[in-house]
Amino acid sequence: MRVALLLRGVNVGGVTVRSADLRALLTDAGLDDVVTVLASGNAVVTATDASAAAETAEVALDKAYGRRIRVLGIAIDALATVVEAYPHGEDDDHTPYVVFELEAGVAKELAALEPGDDEAIAAAGGVVHWSNPKGTTLTSPFAKALERTAKDRVTTRNLRTLRKVLAAA
Repeated sequence: MRVALLLRGVNVGGVTVRSADLRALLTDAGLDDVVTVLASGNAVVTATDASAAAETAEVALDKAYGRRIRVLGIAIDALATVVEAYPHGEDDDHTPYVVFELEAGVAKELAALEPGDDEAIAAAGGVVHWSNPKGTTLTSPFAKALERTAKDRVTTRNLRTLRKVLAAA
């Protein structure tokens, strides 16, 4: 099956993991048909198990970069369901995000947070769909609460990036 691997905290002030390096690293780790997507810590591989593929990637990344880089593995079909279920409207004034939990129960915690004006959140199935006004990704009330309560326990992707991951699969 095709599996998306979403790396947490790379190329955004953390460790720089270049696409070519990520592709080589995942291939050398034994993952098949590796395709990287954008320069944002996203890859698609062929594997029999999404969690095992993520664990393989984490071990290889730790060895290569000397630090833990958390990886979410999600089957492409499941990712497509998450993208299709995005409940908020999309327009030029808002940025659509999906916040994936890396630890069970985090999405439920986040769903209890209060969104700011003109923000919307909805949790379901281990993810939080989040819409925020453009330019407030780091400063909105939900963004600040997300940073405080779940920083290392989630990985967040723009909905448009996820569509590119799906197209690469």
